[in-house]
Amino acid sequence: MPGVRSKQEAGTARRTPKRRSDAGFAVVQTLVVIAIAGIVAAMAIPVYAARAKESVLRQNTSTLELEVKSYLAAGLDATDDEVSASEFIAHALGGPEGGISPWYVNPLCGSRAVVCQTALPASAADVPPAVWITDDQQYAYASFTASPATKSRLRGTLMIVSIVHDGRTSGVEVFYVNAAGHRSPTATTIAI
Repeated sequence: MPGVRSKQEAGTARRTPKRRSDAGFAVVQTLVVIAIAGIVAAMAIPVYAARAKESVLRQNTSTLELEVKSYLAAGLDATDDEVSASEFIAHALGGPEGGISPWYVNPLCGSRAVVCQTALPASAADVPPAVWITDDQQYAYASFTASPATKSRLRGTLMIVSIVHDGRTSGVEVFYVNAAGHRSPTATTIAI
């Protein structure tokens, strides 16, 4: 009869395997999806890593602000000519003697160095310090500029800048320098 297939014909039709081109197309689709996922991950991971490092800098700055406030409240007499605010804070952080902070790490390079000096830190290895304490007013928050030298020597550094008026330290600014070498969006000024 026309239009009616025998049982044998129907069984043969069901057992016919898929064409090889269909199987190859599925493999190509899977490879394309994997490649796209890899490209998206390659673009997203550095962005998230940079955000994480910036977050570490913000959190470290907040912690450093509290620590500086407590050090200043605990023992610095603003009229004491023997010890400057910078030296006092550097000593409290592990500064000039050890020069290594057990708590603060520059998230961009892994440095734990605490540097207390007026001049911009210079390093043969060009590794920025974790914390830089200075009395140099050109590095105060309001006058801080992202020059090529500051970009390479201070990226990822927590800054403590003593504010000096009429030869007397009147306050301390705390802020950070980001990965691009620019100052943080805000700074905290602690009056002495």
